[in-house]
This record gives sequence, C-alpha cells and structure tokens, in this order.
Amino acid sequence: MNTQTHLENHSHHNAGQNRSIGRHILGRWPSLLGLAALFFNVTNGADSHVTAMIIVIASMCYLAASAIGRQHSGWVVVGMASIAVVLARLTGLDPTATLLVMGAGFAAFGFLRGRNIDRRELTAQTLAFGGFSAIALTAMVVNPVAALYLAALGAIGHAGWDVVYFVRNKVVPRSLAEACFMLDLGLGVALLLIAWF
Repeated sequence: MNTQTHLENHSHHNAGQNRSIGRHILGRWPSLLGLAALFFNVTNGADSHVTAMIIVIASMCYLAASAIGRQHSGWVVVGMASIAVVLARLTGLDPTATLLVMGAGFAAFGFLRGRNIDRRELTAQTLAFGGFSAIALTAMVVNPVAALYLAALGAIGHAGWDVVYFVRNKVVPRSLAEACFMLDLGLGVALLLIAWF
C-alpha cells in the first residue's frame, strides 16, 4: 500500500512538474516567436541586406508605438510593416524607401498630437529610428564585408535597445521587445560568424 501511494504521489508530482514546464514554455512564446523568425531568416544563411531591412522595421515599430501612444500597437505595426514590404515588392516600389516614409509619417503624426503624447519618448524613438536606419542604409550600399559588420552592429545595437525597453516596460509591450531581442541578437551573431569564418 505504501509503495502504491508513493508511486501515485510520484506520478502526480511528475504530472504537475510537466504542466509547470509546459506553462513556462508557453509563457516564453515571444522568445519562441523570435527564434522562429531567426530560423526563417538564416535558413539559407544570414543576409546583411535582409538584416538591415529588419533593423529598419524594428526601429520603425518602436517609433510608431511611441507616436500612437499605445504599447500594443507595436505588434500591429509589425504586421503593417510586413504587409507594406510585400506590397512594395509587388508594385515595384523600394521596400526600404516605403519603410522610411512610414517612419517619417509616424514621427510627424506623433509630433502633431501635441500634449497627447510623451514628446521626450517620441524624440528618443525618432532619433533612434534615424540612427538605426542610417546604419542599415549604409550596410545596404557598402562592400559585402563592411555590410556584414554594419548590419551586425545595427542588429546587436537594436538588441540592446530591446533590453532597455523590456526592462522599462514602455513604448512597446515586453512580448515584442523579447521577440525582437531574440531575432536581433541572433541575426547579429550570425552575421559576425559569417564575417569571421
């Protein structure tokens, strides 16, 4: 009887532990999503041009969420930016130029809102968008080796930005900052490995 009770208790403990592990994994869905996006983007080898485009998208999403004034709008803008890139390619427009125009539009929208917005945060995001976009654009036009290093710098730099805003829990939701961190850091490391080996 004691042996059976012990086995039942052990079985219940294992089932509870498995549920706890499952809940923990589900709780880290943003990291899993970021890793899935990373895998998708490096399946055929990391690309400095694609990474540069991702840097522009990521910094634009932060800027847009700041301009709109709602954290969860960051996820909506990720979807909008992805659709904009696809539509730009289908219509013969330059996807990078499309994203830059969108970013400028969000910045203008935010500043026109006046007192309804955190202007200091919007200014920081506008400057960050300009800086990250400048790195990304430079990576798109320089020689391949320099492009690898510049795109890696931009991606790792934006991963640091993700950490700051994950800790602050401002501008974008933590889930977006977490997913973006996994993608940014992974792309940066992948490009450095290509450059070194």
